[in-house]
Amino acid sequence: MMKNKSLWKGLIVMLAAAFVMLVMPVQKASAAGTTEGPKLKWGSSYSGSTETSKCYKYAFSLKQSGNVTFVFQVSDAGYAFTSMGKITVLDETGKEVYKIYNVGDCSLSLDLLAGNYTLRIGMEGGMDGCNFTFTPSFKPSKETKSEHAMAKNNEMGTATSYKIGKSVKGQLALNDDIDIYKMRVTKSQYLNLTVSSKLRELNINLVNTSGSRNVSISDIEAGLHKYRVFLPKGTYYVKFRGGVNYATDYHYTGKYSFRTSVTAIPKPTITKTKPDNKYKTMYIRCKKNSLADGYQFQIARDKKFKKGKKTKQDEYTGMYMVDLKKGTYYVRVRSYVKIDNYGSTPDEYYYSSWSKVKTVKIK
Repeated sequence: MMKNKSLWKGLIVMLAAAFVMLVMPVQKASAAGTTEGPKLKWGSSYSGSTETSKCYKYAFSLKQSGNVTFVFQVSDAGYAFTSMGKITVLDETGKEVYKIYNVGDCSLSLDLLAGNYTLRIGMEGGMDGCNFTFTPSFKPSKETKSEHAMAKNNEMGTATSYKIGKSVKGQLALNDDIDIYKMRVTKSQYLNLTVSSKLRELNINLVNTSGSRNVSISDIEAGLHKYRVFLPKGTYYVKFRGGVNYATDYHYTGKYSFRTSVTAIPKPTITKTKPDNKYKTMYIRCKKNSLADGYQFQIARDKKFKKGKKTKQDEYTGMYMVDLKKGTYYVRVRSYVKIDNYGSTPDEYYYSSWSKVKTVKIK
């Protein structure tokens, strides 16, 4: 009989423990690095009633980065205010990536990286309470390289390699406000950048590894935009960063995409050469190009431009060459792009290839 009584007591304890586990809204983490609570299923509905002593926790995992939406409906539960005291989302390290207080009926749209998360509803020790129902859903961002919450593309050492001419899709999330790409520019030229953004504000920075060239494109609004920047030859980091909503101190998040192409410094065309035999001078003019900051004019007494060479440059399309001797001269012109360094170091000049050679005679 004693053995049977002990056996029945053991069965009763096991059944009671199983019942408690089924009805409790919160489950503890089973291992380090995992999230707490029952696993959410997209499209399913969940309900509860918050009060001072209750705090609901739900686990969810994202295999790829994207947007998670929680649609909440609340109703009165007899407390001072009909609201959920606090809603937070924590990553697998326990860090809060999102929080909002005193929430009623709402739809929360959160951009998150791939990873394991916990949704927490209710504020322990709070005074508000309500009955709530919510439905979660997920939409992947379809990033070219999906980032994980524990392995982000936000450091130069882990920058994603990018080849000019390729198209890339990306996302800036609540737990990742910057993406960095590493790009090789094989010769000094213009980079054409087409950006499509769904962020309220996007900022782009291009900086070479030496730090000598740093170009910023700021306050880009949502939509399609095109930019052109001049980049000397070298390796560059291209950084995409969200703006900051100073009212709530959250970074703006969302999807973006970009693609690039290159344009060489334009080679000019000589449109006029006019010798003045009386004053032994020559006037040279070339066609203007909006991508050139100026033009370099060169003459010489031989086709290889070694003998009697004279070189002048200016921002204007016309130039006089003076103090010339009788004979035949060969003439050519090239465009240049100027980078102003504002006194810290000398200005830099980058040149196009030479134009076709013209021949001029001084009699």
